[in-house]
Amino acid sequence: MQGVYVSGNSQGPALVLLHSSMSSARQWRELVDQLDDTFRVINFDLLGYGQAPAPSLPFGLENETQRIEQHLSDLGVRQFHLCAHSFGGAVALKLAHERPNAVLSLSVFEPVAFHLLSRQSAGWYEIQELGLQVDSLDAAQAGACFVNYWNGVGYFESMPMPVQQGFAAQVKKVRMDFSGLTEEAYQLADYAQIQCPVLLLGGKESRTSALEVLDGLAASLPNVQRKWVSGGHMSPISHSKEVNDLLLSFLAVQTA
Repeated sequence: MQGVYVSGNSQGPALVLLHSSMSSARQWRELVDQLDDTFRVINFDLLGYGQAPAPSLPFGLENETQRIEQHLSDLGVRQFHLCAHSFGGAVALKLAHERPNAVLSLSVFEPVAFHLLSRQSAGWYEIQELGLQVDSLDAAQAGACFVNYWNGVGYFESMPMPVQQGFAAQVKKVRMDFSGLTEEAYQLADYAQIQCPVLLLGGKESRTSALEVLDGLAASLPNVQRKWVSGGHMSPISHSKEVNDLLLSFLAVQTA
């Protein structure tokens, strides 16, 4: 299974991990190290990242969900807990809505489900501007705009050139991610049908677009708790201990 990493306790409850755009399954390595004795961990590279195959066109979030479901079926996984960040979080919301009998719990850090934003909101205008930049600039410039939007001005330029080049090489998939995130048909009323326990995590210093999505989900989901951590959208990496502690506490309650 290309880009799918299974570890941990083969007899434990299944936990599926999904990462953000311009990342890979490696994003969760610190969390995986703390989960291995309890969970059967299934850590995915999403399409076009890590060792996963490139996506086919036309692309939508269903390309991701269908691949995940197929691999879980191949592994004999019928029910699972789901933990995700950013783009992976938007994929996770779709999975949780479409597989209500399979997803036992959902923990997401700032799922960038931009299709949920009001078209008159400040967050939507932010994303439209960012999407235009990512689509119209060359790969290096687009990569810089995307990375700096989520990490702060100058972050991309501060990284070593090989890292910058690696991000630029992923811009093609980021453009597809944007398309999938803005064109997904589900709305808050659809996600309000998710009955499993949900943990929504957000960074205190995050971007308006991500926080507006969280606001909508927090007001719509019937079985939800919301918690804050230090940092911004990339806190699962920059403040990993703080984020992971909350995820572990939530999962412990769900599997008690």
